[in-house]
Amino acid sequence: MVYPTSNCWLLGHPVSHSLSPLIHNTAFNYLNLQLQYAALDVEGLEVGNAITQIDGKKVLGANVTIPHKQAVMPFLDELTEVAKRVGAVNTIYVEEGRRMGHNTDVEGFLSPLKTVGLEGAEMIVLGAGGAARAVLVALSYGLGAKQISLVSRDVDKAQRVCDELECGSPASYDQLAKLVERAGLVVNTTPVGMHPHVDESPIPDGIHFRAGQTVYDLIYAPRRTRLLKKAEREGATVIGGLPMLIAQAAASFKIWTQQEMPVEIVEAALQDHFEKA
Repeated sequence: MVYPTSNCWLLGHPVSHSLSPLIHNTAFNYLNLQLQYAALDVEGLEVGNAITQIDGKKVLGANVTIPHKQAVMPFLDELTEVAKRVGAVNTIYVEEGRRMGHNTDVEGFLSPLKTVGLEGAEMIVLGAGGAARAVLVALSYGLGAKQISLVSRDVDKAQRVCDELECGSPASYDQLAKLVERAGLVVNTTPVGMHPHVDESPIPDGIHFRAGQTVYDLIYAPRRTRLLKKAEREGATVIGGLPMLIAQAAASFKIWTQQEMPVEIVEAALQDHFEKA
């Protein structure tokens, strides 16, 4: 495989839809850094080979997305405590010659919640994939949440996640209506409602939200999913996936460059992108 000459990569399959190149290249250009970011569509057998190219000099590091967040781990020299806790890597960098695996999804997820009062609130996490793992770690260790219900149609997978992260037992999907009624925070980590399936929602129409609740959907395309539109109509505070996407990117950017990402400039570039789409 021929690897791009860019300095930072996104490793995933597929990656053509990703906004990460736009985010990072906008920041590099604004700060006049002579760096480039490229999305690299890597199938499973190529993951290890790609990682060997990350030397901290020519290639500073990489982001990792679906389906490689766990597959990259055996090829790294060391994992940060956050990455170990989540059991997944979304950022690779080089420190003292060692390829390090980190997870900025935790920091990125928490960023838009800083101004939301959630102390003592019951919380629901929908889904049991890699994103759900990061969210559970963020809520448990970042916010100190005590009452978190993991809900997934894949009960066995949900149980494995709960066992590995020591977060009790998953809740039954049949309990969803009662859980939503009590919850202060509902987080969707599933792809249900993502473009092009914008008419779908992980929450059935018969379940309703209320003022005082926060509904957080990690999907960023579309920016307002069917779930968020319904929650907003019914009085809940809503958060889309774009703030998390930018915040997790900003954390990776700082690791690679030791500089703060110009977030407002990035937001403007994304706004322009969505208006032209």
